Amino acid sequence: MARLKRGSTELDKATRRIAGMRSISETLEFGDGLSLMEYERRIQTLQTQLSSYNKMLSTLDEAMGQIELLEQDLSIYSERMLMSVRTRYGKNSLQYVQAGGKPRQSNKRSAKNTASKTTAIAPNVEQATTNGKSPKTAVN
Repeated sequence: MARLKRGSTELDKATRRIAGMRSISETLEFGDGLSLMEYERRIQTLQTQLSSYNKMLSTLDEAMGQIELLEQDLSIYSERMLMSVRTRYGKNSLQYVQAGGKPRQSNKRSAKNTASKTTAIAPNVEQATTNGKSPKTAVN
């Protein structure tokens, strides 16, 4: 996902403001360093920095895209390497496990596990008949 490029409301406002001030006079100066030339220089500085920043974001987006492509390529190559080990040495081999493969699991069920799943715990008989009330108020 591409990063959002940055804009500047201050830059937009200053650009509109300097255009209005130029309509008053091209050489407007107020003293103490307040002039159209200095105002324009500051606007240009911000525009340059903002443009540079947005260009860096685009460069980062491109680099991220290249990294993702390289990761996909490496993933496919890794899988091919593992499949080659499996083909040469077998799926149940020690070499396959050493290369990162998972050994086959046996499908045998133990009798112990199936017996514990089928037995259920009987509910408390008193609670079932009294519905949580004392035995004196329970209706039989």
